[in-house]
Amino acid sequence: MTVFNLILDNINAFLCIIVGIAFAFQLVYTLLFFLPAPKFKKAKEKHKIGIIIPARNESKIIGQTLENIFKLNYPKDKYEIIIIADNCTDNTAEIARSFDGEVKVRVIERQEKDKKKRNVGWAFNYAFKQLMPEIDNFDFFVRFDADTIPDKEYLNKMNDAFESGAEAAKGYNHASNLTQNVISGVSGLWYIRDTRFSCQARAALHTDVFMVGSGMMFSAKSIKEAGGWVCTSTSEDTEFTIWNMDHKHKVKYVPDAIVYDDQPSTLTDIFRRNIRMGNGLHKLFWTKGLACLGKFFTTFRYCYLDMFLNLFFIPIAVLCCLWFPAYYGYKIIFDACVGNLADLNQILITIAIILFCAFLIPFIAQAFLVYALDRKKIGVPLKKLLPTMFAFPMFMIIYAISIVIGVFSKPQWKQVSRNVNFANNETKSVEKKSKKHFFGKKKKLCLALKANNILRLAKFPIRIKKQEIVAE
Repeated sequence: MTVFNLILDNINAFLCIIVGIAFAFQLVYTLLFFLPAPKFKKAKEKHKIGIIIPARNESKIIGQTLENIFKLNYPKDKYEIIIIADNCTDNTAEIARSFDGEVKVRVIERQEKDKKKRNVGWAFNYAFKQLMPEIDNFDFFVRFDADTIPDKEYLNKMNDAFESGAEAAKGYNHASNLTQNVISGVSGLWYIRDTRFSCQARAALHTDVFMVGSGMMFSAKSIKEAGGWVCTSTSEDTEFTIWNMDHKHKVKYVPDAIVYDDQPSTLTDIFRRNIRMGNGLHKLFWTKGLACLGKFFTTFRYCYLDMFLNLFFIPIAVLCCLWFPAYYGYKIIFDACVGNLADLNQILITIAIILFCAFLIPFIAQAFLVYALDRKKIGVPLKKLLPTMFAFPMFMIIYAISIVIGVFSKPQWKQVSRNVNFANNETKSVEKKSKKHFFGKKKKLCLALKANNILRLAKFPIRIKKQEIVAE
């Protein structure tokens, strides 16, 4: 048993080093929080934009999303909305068509029998085949999700970046229901944290940032160059980042192009999303991630190593969920059975130190740090986010477990719950600041939203399920 235990100890030490290296790179980005955010000169021309929105059975919210887009501070003849009604069994397409007017709203419907092709990547592939004959009518495209609330200046900020030479870019991902509950808060704060630390540091270091579906921008020229949309994996946004790297289109970060997305508010929905994401990233790691490592050694471009390490978190998650619990569980049981109380005590202390110093404290500290740095953008009083911030490490546990489930399963698409758009400042504060009255004098409607930071930050009324926020 001594030899067997020694072998296990050596394997564990090696795996600890691998995990440490992977996390060290992410830690570096956090420690570089002081690097400045990129700035872009104000564009002289208003370029023609196509707003692509994939939607599957989104009849309950697609109208709200379109109305929010119409409020954008951008000439209405300079952008067009393209809804991809993908395998819908409801009236999403009909509702979207009814909004066609001053802003052109086009609906592309797709019915795909092959279940392997029922994802956003293949939906984009189909849509751009329809758009290719008129691709020269557009300068660039942006992608929103069916629940996205863009900041009023989003298109202007992306237009500035495009005119400054950006072929692809990522905006600032925020959450529209950050204070709904701890689950939505942790999920939303995680994306804010990733945007503020990883994206801003990468941009300052002049390397590629990684695109995230909602809020990403890409030029029409790149679509022409590719002959359409060619990234058809489940993780099409990450695959598209790699495509841009291969074609030497540096992906930029535009911190003032803010989008607010509805975050999962139940454990069921957050697991569904992460399982599907984990399955897609796992496949992408083996098909594209390992190749990125090879490209790093042949081109010496850091972005490839960065992408490899980012995708490497998938096998790291498997290690953390399978190997470490099995190894330390075995060590505890073995030492308890043989009566080796000294070693048992040492193992328990080691586990406690690792969990406290390498997990709980770092992630909670990141939550407080990102709040301190981006307090104005987050727009939520500290006291309302404290439960979320102390629960922040929970996201990594949920993320790792759901990733492992995704690796070993074949998840199918399932409808996620859509939440009423939550906000965070008192209604009176919004009324006082905007000098307009929301909901009139109907107290019942006022109670529907206890806070309104999204109104203040997005700077336009938001229509919500069964109720409307209407400025009188």
